[in-house]
Amino acid sequence: MLFGLPFAALGLVALVAGVRRYPAEPNAIVGIIVGGVFTMVGVLLMVGARYGAVSAARTDELKASNPEKPWMWRGDWASGVIKDSNKGSTIGIWIFSVIWCSVCFPVTFLAAPQLKEQKWMSLLILLFPVAGIFLLISAVYQTLRSMKFGTSKCHLDRVPIVPGRTFRGHIEVGRETAPVDGYQVRIACVRSQTTRSGRNRSTTETLLWDAEIMVPPSAAMRSPMGTRIPFELAAPPDAHVTDETDFYDRYEWRLSANAELAGVDYAAQFEVPVFQTGEVADGSDFAVFEQRHRAEAGRREIKPASGVQIMALPGGGAEYRSHAKRTVGSVLQALFFLALWNGAIAAMFYFHAPWGFPAVFIVIDLLLLVSSFDFFLGLATIAVDKTGVRMRKEWLGIGSTKMVEASAIASIDGTTPAPNSKAFALTMTLSDGSKQTLTGYLTDRESADIVAAKMMADLGR
Repeated sequence: MLFGLPFAALGLVALVAGVRRYPAEPNAIVGIIVGGVFTMVGVLLMVGARYGAVSAARTDELKASNPEKPWMWRGDWASGVIKDSNKGSTIGIWIFSVIWCSVCFPVTFLAAPQLKEQKWMSLLILLFPVAGIFLLISAVYQTLRSMKFGTSKCHLDRVPIVPGRTFRGHIEVGRETAPVDGYQVRIACVRSQTTRSGRNRSTTETLLWDAEIMVPPSAAMRSPMGTRIPFELAAPPDAHVTDETDFYDRYEWRLSANAELAGVDYAAQFEVPVFQTGEVADGSDFAVFEQRHRAEAGRREIKPASGVQIMALPGGGAEYRSHAKRTVGSVLQALFFLALWNGAIAAMFYFHAPWGFPAVFIVIDLLLLVSSFDFFLGLATIAVDKTGVRMRKEWLGIGSTKMVEASAIASIDGTTPAPNSKAFALTMTLSDGSKQTLTGYLTDRESADIVAAKMMADLGR
């Protein structure tokens, strides 16, 4: 509260002063914007402090009542009815967007007269408010999604989820939905590590395990509230349980559902409890789930939009040709991000920033350029039959081929590098435990699982 009070007070003073000066000094609009943002941040800090204190007191009561049952420390977990996190995400992106724009637009407005003679620098400076516009568009889209679908609820048949066991439930959507391609329901275990360096903090998320199932439209049921999406999943027996006791090293389980619809797509995410309860779980439930999941994936056909072409080989097996699916949106996004990143480097040199900052940005820029080159020109060809896997990666027809015997291959699986990544890959695990990436840039987890299952079938597994 004491930390937020100066923000609100100083912001209010700047806001009032700017309003008084604005009729005579148009430049006072900068003070109005900055003052308004500071006032808003201060008020939000104080409201958040009050809400946090009440929430902490309620959690302490639940912990005292159930000291050995951490899944009872949250009211939604204890009841088995969990609300999605869309509202919090929408508020967060709005706050970030407003702060970004309140800094970029005034700075651009003030710097524009000084950069008239240096047009290239003016264009670079303009990239930052343009990024702010994209952030605002994203915030508006999230808001429209919340307005369209309301707050979704995840109902678990059993609390908590036990590693090695199958669990069932359904997601309740606040309106009737009928996606043509069905619903993607995904469970993921994520480790969030926060590192401290002085007053700076950064959080890195690592995806430890995930699985995704497809729920066909026919399986969804109408309900008095809208639509019920049933699901059945399983967590691996050796999975790390939910652990939020250490703020700087947390383990979370997230259940998400997505569907492509006309207009705004459906998306919801829930934090679910995964804990050991003392019951014996030998992993047989999980093994059956994995086998059934792979068999179902192998029977489905790959979507044309996946970026993968499958051709049967004369002697058995198949050849898979994979490249990044380059749409107008993805190309513009890649080019815009490269321009923004290199614009930041140019600005550092122009304003004589300490050499360490541009040096780090340049190293990352080289990696981005290599990745972009692969995105625009890369092609992976993987031939799979009972003898093994032959991989060829090429750029503009130039590349090399590598052969791996079938006896050295333990499995081929669909993977993704990060919890919220939009890029999916095929990873081959060898008998010695090492892993090799066969191809990336698959558009969705379903396509990655389908191709992995078909490749395993080509191996005779």
